[in-house]
Amino acid sequence: MRPRAGAHVGPSTAPRAAAAARPLHVRALAPALAALLVLPLAGCGTTSSTEVGVRTNLLGILEKRGEQEVYQPGGVYFFLPLVNSWTTLSIAQQNLTMNANPGEGDRPIPDEVTFKTRDGNNVHIDVNVMWRIDPTKAGPLVSNVGQSVTEIKERLVRPVSRSVIRDVFNEITSEEYYQVAIKNRTANLAKDALVKELSPYGILIDSLQVQQHRFDPDYQAAINAQKQAEADQQKLVEQQKAMEVLKQSELEGKRAEWNKRLEDARGVAGRLRNDADGYYQTKINEAKAVVAVAQAEAEGIRKEAEALGKMGGDAYVKMQVAKQFSKKKILLVPGTNVSTMNVNEMVDYLVGRARTASRPAETPAEAAPEPPPEKR
Repeated sequence: MRPRAGAHVGPSTAPRAAAAARPLHVRALAPALAALLVLPLAGCGTTSSTEVGVRTNLLGILEKRGEQEVYQPGGVYFFLPLVNSWTTLSIAQQNLTMNANPGEGDRPIPDEVTFKTRDGNNVHIDVNVMWRIDPTKAGPLVSNVGQSVTEIKERLVRPVSRSVIRDVFNEITSEEYYQVAIKNRTANLAKDALVKELSPYGILIDSLQVQQHRFDPDYQAAINAQKQAEADQQKLVEQQKAMEVLKQSELEGKRAEWNKRLEDARGVAGRLRNDADGYYQTKINEAKAVVAVAQAEAEGIRKEAEALGKMGGDAYVKMQVAKQFSKKKILLVPGTNVSTMNVNEMVDYLVGRARTASRPAETPAEAAPEPPPEKR
């Protein structure tokens, strides 16, 4: 209701009148202005792609004291800074490197894991444990272990890892450690035990790598001496095998040479045998030819003897003697005592003797040949 003109407006009615006269858009912006006044009092938390955020209630206002909430990676979140605390934890893979070389390990001092084998020798090994935080259990880690990855590693992961590794590797002997299969199996057992110990705290174990190892100096010297002896023995064995191969090769060469000589000797013997057989056959043939010639001559002589025994044999003998004497030169030289010699009688005598020699032996009944004529 508008006041009448000229009416008096008292102090009690002035604010209500001013409020009634304020525009409607100013009244709509009032909540936004209030939010702008409260915003500077709010906190802001961010997480990267490999981080989770943990908000923890400190005073128990609006929710129970100690209540926690885990925020996902890669976001921006607002909360009351005085009432809540904000912590970020990396969920990327981390390395716990325990190495004897200060330049390679997490600490600037020798940090290898030392364990005692079942037979009483100390072994020093370099170990790398690859681990990460379970995002679903980031809250308890912040409340019970540490506010950063470094604190969690030093307070939880390192001591538990060293203890578990020593306990598992204590079960093997020094000799078994040199066997790769047993060594790898023991490392897997240590990893499984480590997973069992750290999983309830929100730590995930990806792998456990056992790298270099060392023994105590005295024992290492004994091992080196044994290895050297084994190497020398193996070298001698290899040399012996090489010598056996060489001698076997030489034997095969000699055997091949002997076989060649044997084949050559067999070839020479075969040639000699063939030559002897040929010579023998030649001589056999020559002997046969000689026998044949002799038989032919004997047959001729036999036939001549038969011819002499027949009529006309004397004439044939005389003819043959004449042929013989025709080839010879006969000289008659008189001696000091000159006497006469009947040449015809001498020829008849010689012819008679030749005929007697060519005839078969006469029987005693046959007459003896006439004596040669006397010289006159």
